[in-house]
Amino acid sequence: MKCTLRTLTAGIAAATVAAVLAGPVAAQDILVRYASPSAASDPTQEATIWFTEEVTKRTDGRVKFEMYLGNSLVRDQDVMVAIGDGLVEMGKIYTVSYPGQLPLWNMFNLPFTSPSPYVAMNTIHELVDQFQAFDEELAKLNVRALGVIATGGTGIVAKQPIKTVAELNGFKVRARGVQAAAFSAVGAAPVSIPWNDVYEALSKGVVDGSTNYIITTRPIRHNEVSDYYIAAGLGQAIQLELVNRDFWNALPDDIKSIMTETMAEAEQRYAERASKLAIEEREALAREAGPGRMEYIAFPAEERQKWIEASPDFFAEWAAANAGAADTAAIVETYKALEAKYTEKGKELGLVDMW
Repeated sequence: MKCTLRTLTAGIAAATVAAVLAGPVAAQDILVRYASPSAASDPTQEATIWFTEEVTKRTDGRVKFEMYLGNSLVRDQDVMVAIGDGLVEMGKIYTVSYPGQLPLWNMFNLPFTSPSPYVAMNTIHELVDQFQAFDEELAKLNVRALGVIATGGTGIVAKQPIKTVAELNGFKVRARGVQAAAFSAVGAAPVSIPWNDVYEALSKGVVDGSTNYIITTRPIRHNEVSDYYIAAGLGQAIQLELVNRDFWNALPDDIKSIMTETMAEAEQRYAERASKLAIEEREALAREAGPGRMEYIAFPAEERQKWIEASPDFFAEWAAANAGAADTAAIVETYKALEAKYTEKGKELGLVDMW
């Protein structure tokens, strides 16, 4: 796929950057091709759709977006390469899809962290500002992080109720990366399946369940092929809104400012909306008629603690594995302090609990 993308994009990327570099006249007509694995109905994608519409308005039409959503141009695991190579100028990735290329950024996907998008997103922004290694990791891939979106607490959609750690033994679950390791620690059988193939895997019984998020379960119709949503508190899946680095560097300063400020607003709108949306979706799933109805199960705190104790120390493992790339001990210490700080702030704002 890398070779194909590089072959396709050599001329396109050069022409796009050249147009931006040409000056004020060319800058009046900037096309941003955008790719994402998520559909327009995904609440995390809705935040970016708002961003694109607002940027077009705020630039008086100087910047326009061509949207390729739901893997319509490139698949989930190829989006970052497409951005770096210039097939598209911008796009969304799930960092969990790139453990080898983004080992530092994958710290934010570790299990059993805060379930609040507000906490996660603010923690990440402040941490990344303090440690240059995160940007350096992206620079090697010719991309730049313009925004961060967190999914909210990772739960499980399942065909059977799960209320104890013991009931996870032998459970076939679609899970990836460190979340898969968390399931393995309690005897579950994780299976790696692309996000857009999970519906079929659930419907055909390939898996008994899958990791998911309360705000996306209904939009992607996983409630049609599973009966229970278990709020397990497995941490969050962190998405990055990436832009091609060469393209970004060539943009006029006023366009950069508008895009940066508008993305910050999009993140804030999403964080404020997400907590309320989680409650709304929980209630909507309970009201669904027929096979679409789901029962919501709050995984007991004492069982979650058993799960944590049965699992490896994920932060220590991550720090040891990546010590050559950055001061990972300091990163972990700072991350935990910032998470605590924003948890307290989130409580004051009512933006923390999103199981």
